[in-house]
Amino acid sequence: MFSEILIIVLWFSFIGFFIYQSRQWILSLKQLLQNQNEQLKMVIIASKVDQKTEGFKVMLPLRIQASERLVLFLERLQPQLITSRHMNESTYALDLAQQMLRGIREEFDYNLSQQLFISDTAWQLTKAAKEEVIQMIHINLNKLDKEADKTQLASLMLESEIQLIERAIQLLRDDLNQMTR
Repeated sequence: MFSEILIIVLWFSFIGFFIYQSRQWILSLKQLLQNQNEQLKMVIIASKVDQKTEGFKVMLPLRIQASERLVLFLERLQPQLITSRHMNESTYALDLAQQMLRGIREEFDYNLSQQLFISDTAWQLTKAAKEEVIQMIHINLNKLDKEADKTQLASLMLESEIQLIERAIQLLRDDLNQMTR
């Protein structure tokens, strides 16, 4: 009888020890899984940061280039530059106006894709500056006779002020400075 009790006690001790060891193993496995889960989260976060950094590294040069091209476009819209660029191509005021309008349209079309890389406000202001120059050409042309000489239109153009060109250029600069801070 004593041996039977001893066997039962040993049996329960073995089962208790097995349950205790199993519980310890499960707890350590659970801790290991939590650590791996935390490491995976850190890797995902680091990956997202790397993606943003890579995206910034790729997009910043494109944004700088777009701003450069649009500033150049806007500068070329200045009355003195646009007039002098097309003076040799025409004889009459109407010819000069048509050449300037064609040049604006072609250059604007060439730079259309740059809107992807700048702010909506900067793009809208760039378009408004272009439209202001176009309107100024039409207004000045309408002030002249149909047979007016190109120099008369050129003189009116040089007296005109374009308000939006400088504002658009400044906005492009401000947007670019904000991106690089």
